[in-house]
Amino acid sequence: MKDDKKHNQQSRSSGWGGKRAGAGAPVGNTNAVKHGERSRQAFFPLAGDDRRFTPLQLLRVRNLLLAERVGELMHRSLSLGTAEWREFMLLDGILWQHTRKMMVLERRKAKLNNGTLESRVKTSQ
Repeated sequence: MKDDKKHNQQSRSSGWGGKRAGAGAPVGNTNAVKHGERSRQAFFPLAGDDRRFTPLQLLRVRNLLLAERVGELMHRSLSLGTAEWREFMLLDGILWQHTRKMMVLERRKAKLNNGTLESRVKTSQ
C-alpha cells in the first residue's frame, strides 16, 4: 500500500511511468497481423465439438470455414496494405498452417497403417 502511494506520487510529480517514448511498434506496423497465424486463437475450437470428430476432421472443417471467407475476399479488389488485404494474408497463413497440420496427421496415420499391415504380413507367413 505504501509503495503504491510512493509510485503514484513519483509518476505525477516527475513524469515517470507509462509508455516510454519511442516504445512499441511504429504506426502502421502489421507484424501482429502477418504472424497472427501462429497464435492459439488461429486454431479456434469449434463450438459443440464434444470430441465427436477426429483432429483431422476438425482441421478440414476449419479450413472450409476459412476458405469461404477467403473466397469472399477474393471477389473484391484487394489493395495492398488495406485491412481486407491483411485479413486475406492472415487467412492464407492460417489455411497453410492447417494444411501442414493435416499433412502431418495423415502421414502419422499412414505410418501406423503401414506398421500394422507389415505386422499382419509377418504373422501370416
